[in-house]
Formats: sequence, C-alpha cells, structure tokens
Amino acid sequence: MMPEARTSAQIEGQRWLAAFWLERRAWLLILAVAVMVRLPGLADKPVWYDEAFAILLSSKGPAAIERATLSEQGGIAADVHPLGYYLLLWEWGRIFGTSPLAMRSLSVLIGLGLVAVAYFGAQPILGPRLAAWFGGLVALSPFQAHYAQEIRMYGLLALELTAAAVLFRSAVKQGGWFRWIGFAILAAAAEYTHALAGLLLLPLALIPVYLRDWKAARSALLSGVIALLLYGPWLIRLPSQLGRIQQSYWITQPGLAEILRTMVIYLGGSPLPSWGVAVVLFSLVLLIGLGGWAISKVGRRGSAGANVAAASAYLAFAPLFLMYLISLWRPVYLDRAMLPAGVAFLLFIAWLIGGDSIPVRLRWTARVLVGLSFGIGLTSYWTYRGFPYAPYQEILSFVADRKDGDEVLLHSNKLTALPTNYYSPALAQEYLADPPGSGSDTLAPATQRELGLIAQVDAQSAIGDGQGVWFLIFPREIEEYAALGEDEHPALAWLRANFSEDDILSFGESELHHFRNRRAGAEG
Repeated sequence: MMPEARTSAQIEGQRWLAAFWLERRAWLLILAVAVMVRLPGLADKPVWYDEAFAILLSSKGPAAIERATLSEQGGIAADVHPLGYYLLLWEWGRIFGTSPLAMRSLSVLIGLGLVAVAYFGAQPILGPRLAAWFGGLVALSPFQAHYAQEIRMYGLLALELTAAAVLFRSAVKQGGWFRWIGFAILAAAAEYTHALAGLLLLPLALIPVYLRDWKAARSALLSGVIALLLYGPWLIRLPSQLGRIQQSYWITQPGLAEILRTMVIYLGGSPLPSWGVAVVLFSLVLLIGLGGWAISKVGRRGSAGANVAAASAYLAFAPLFLMYLISLWRPVYLDRAMLPAGVAFLLFIAWLIGGDSIPVRLRWTARVLVGLSFGIGLTSYWTYRGFPYAPYQEILSFVADRKDGDEVLLHSNKLTALPTNYYSPALAQEYLADPPGSGSDTLAPATQRELGLIAQVDAQSAIGDGQGVWFLIFPREIEEYAALGEDEHPALAWLRANFSEDDILSFGESELHHFRNRRAGAEG
C-alpha cells in the first residue's frame, strides 16, 4: 500500500508543479508582450502640453503643487486635479530625473502593475485560462497602452481602481475587516488621483445591493464612509475645483455620440483614422451583441462565468452612463477617465472569446475582430504625430540657430509654450493668454506664477522693443478663428500690420512664422 500511496503523491505533486510552471510561463509571456507594446516611442515621442504641464508642475515640489492647484480667485480653484499623481511624479523625478524616458517609465511601471493585477486578480474568478486571456488583452489593449506611456494620472487611476475592484470582490466573498479597510484605502487613493474615481466606485459599491447581500452592503457602506473620511481633507476643496470646470474649461456638454466614441476607444484606443473608426465600431457592435446573447444563453444555466461577464459589462458601461448623466448638469465628460472601466470591458471580452460560451466559428470571428481592432489602434497610436504633438526639439534647434539677439519665440498659446519651455527653458520665449473665460482658458494665474510662465495679454506686450519674432502656432487655431467669422488670427493680424513677414515654415502640424521689424529690414 505504501509504494502506491507514494506514487499517487508523486503524481499529484508533478501535476501541481506542471500547473505552476504553466502559470508562470503564461505570466512571463503576458509580461513580455506588455513591455514590448509599451516601448515604441517611449523616449523620442514629443512631450505634449499635458505631459509638459505634469513635469513642470511636479518638479516645483509639494508646496508649489498645492499652491498651483488650490489657490482660489473668486472662490474658484486654480486647477481641477488632486495632488496624488503630481506628488508621486515629483518623488520619481527626484530619483530618476525629468527626461521624457524617465518620466514615462513611471507610467510604464504603473501599466505593468495593472497587467499583473488584472492577471492574478482574475485567476480566482475565471481560472488560469481565462485569466491569461484577460491579462493578454490588458497587455495588448491600445487604450491601456496609450496611458501606460503618457505622463498623466490616468494609468495610476486604472491601477488603483482595478486593485480596489479585485479586493472588493474578495471582501464580498470572504469577508474580513482587513479587506474592507484595504478597499477603503484604495478608494481614497483613487480619489486623490482623480476626482472622477467615484464614477466607478459607486456602481461597484451597489453590486451587493443588487445581489441582496445585505451584510456585504453594510460593510461596503462602512468602507465607503472610511474612504470619505480619508478623502475628507480634499473633499472640502472639491466644490471650488468643480467651479473651475464650470467657469472656464474645454469640456462641453456631451451628446450620445460621445458615449459611442468612448466605447470605440475601449476597443481601439485613440486616435484612430476614419476608416479605422468604422472597423472598430463594427467590431464593437458585434462583440457587444455576441456577449449579450452569450450571457443570456449561458446565464440561464446559472453559470458563474456568465455572472462575472455580466458584472464586468455593468462596470464597463455604468460609469460611462453615470458620467454622461452628470455632464447634463455639469460637464465632466472625459474619455480617458474611463480607463478603469475599459479594464472591466476587457474582462467581458476575455470571457467571450476565451471560453466556450459561443460556438467555435463565432468565437474565432470575435477573436479576429478584437485582434484587428487592437492592431489598428496600436499602429495608429505608435505612428501618430499630429495635433497636439509637434517636433519641438527640431523647432527649438532651428530657432536657436537663426534668431538674432533680441528676437523672441512667441507662442500663440500655452499648447506649444509649455513643451518648448520644458525642452529649452533658457531660450527667450513668450506666449499669449487664452481668451478670458473661454473653454481653453485653463491655466490659472496662480498656476502660471508657480510655473514661472506668465502669459502675455497681446503680441505687442510680448515682443516689446524686439526687432523680430518667431511666431509658433497650430493652423487649426487659425481655422477656429475663421469659423468664428474672424478674417485672421488676432496676433497674426497685428504682426502682419506692424512687421514684415519673411518666412513661414511647417513643422509637423505646426507653423513657424518669422517676422522682422520693417525698419530693421530696411537697414539690413
């Protein structure tokens, strides 16, 4: 009897070891794919306005970050974002520097953390095979890859809320005060990262109510109270930040088209070529239709997997519709704030294409459509260099080599000014203020002071007695003025009336105009 028992134990041990190594190989493959997807353009892609703002502000240190965010004018805060991400970026920059590669590496690390949470968090829910599908989809998703590079807080928000959702499910299933406390801490951390974190936290907290699990519902409520207490010091500042959005911000009231656009971004990311939008939209509609049919069919049999798929679809779309409804009252609609909901959408897709809920031919059709959408999205993201990107280092090198002593580089607005000041702070540069109270007027005076970059009210004030000026502008800004009935961009009109324009050069989608004082030109 003993030899047979040892043999059985050895067989069981070998099975466990085989499963262990299979799981590890799957994870290493997913991790390798995630790294490769997040590497292209990491160092050489131009830093655009939002990224430059994050780097310049975070490098000023905690006190300046707080003043640049919370300073009030007329009861309106200077900025709309909490401090969490900027403080993390400040500490990261102190250790690794503020080059584009160093700054974006933090986002890559956060993005890889999200892939790990998705893969390992899904294993107890879906099992190893579907968890591998889910981890692979998060690793390859164009939407997730985009914000796993960009120097903004949305990747961190997705990591915190995905981890919170995993811990929330564990707390509902297994209980334990330490799990509920952990969920409260992650929820508060997400709120300190972005004010719209609650759009996913609220639908998540309502799941026990739907399930009539009143014990879990009470625990979720208590955990929510703890999260609000932790968030309290910032919560009292939230009305003044919302006032900033109401007073002057580019976000407008959305229509139903915005919801459809965000759903396309879930699958194909952004930006997409027009033909790519059509392909991804077709794929999206078919996948949602197949998923709904599969959940209805399999759910009748009481499938646990169907329940998970239904819950993930709910967490993908409930925050989106909640953001839309709130925006009918006060516009807060922001596609990238739905990055965590995009993770839930990928869980829904993983169940659909990785399991056996639909016939094999339909399953392979769905897989091809997902792969095609991902391929279009990743290629578009990797190769896109249009607005608001521009080859700023090339522009700066060109101007530095050719400008005369008192000539200034003048920017039509902050969109080009902050990136060029990040790349070349020593070069003489000025930029024009946005029209007061307009949707583009987002850089408050208090924030400008902390950055040390004060906007000029007009071109004449910016140039002073200079004998020449290099004027940088995106042509779409000229088109926007034309759409408003203006014959010409106001700054360009003044420059052409008072200076002699001797050159117009194109750099990507930006234009560089060179003007010289007419008297200086005549003397030359």
